Amino acid sequence: MTDPWYNKPAFGSWLPSFAPYIHPTHLASLGERLTILVSHGHDDHLDGRLLGIFDKKTKIVTADFTAPSVVNRLNKLGFENTSTVFENESKINGLMISSYIAEYFSHDDATYLIRNDDGTVIHANDNWHEFESGHELLIKERVSCYSRNSSTLIQSN
Repeated sequence: MTDPWYNKPAFGSWLPSFAPYIHPTHLASLGERLTILVSHGHDDHLDGRLLGIFDKKTKIVTADFTAPSVVNRLNKLGFENTSTVFENESKINGLMISSYIAEYFSHDDATYLIRNDDGTVIHANDNWHEFESGHELLIKERVSCYSRNSSTLIQSN
């Protein structure tokens, strides 16, 4: 699951998102089989109230940001199994996950590459800018083994 946010206004004024077709309590019941990726610490990507229904041992992944605000917030919520990922891929629950921080754009947001043998997802969240050339080359190299139909770009705002 990426960027958990469920049915509440963010920043005091943003309208809530539509309810997912899979109820959050079902996702929470997956326990250790679920990995949650938190792209950054904004309320519309890290809903503390929603995360409160998950077991505190649930695996959570985020980028290795210079400032530890996302990890600190997850620790404050009681999560005990948080990992940070870098440009080098980390194998987590059968997925290869890497993050790409364009510091000229933001020091506290990242794009993620999530892949396995079947395909890949590029999770760009609020990163609407062009990739840095080094990141673009690295991502292209990592997805070059897949057919064009197995890669998906997900961008949420």
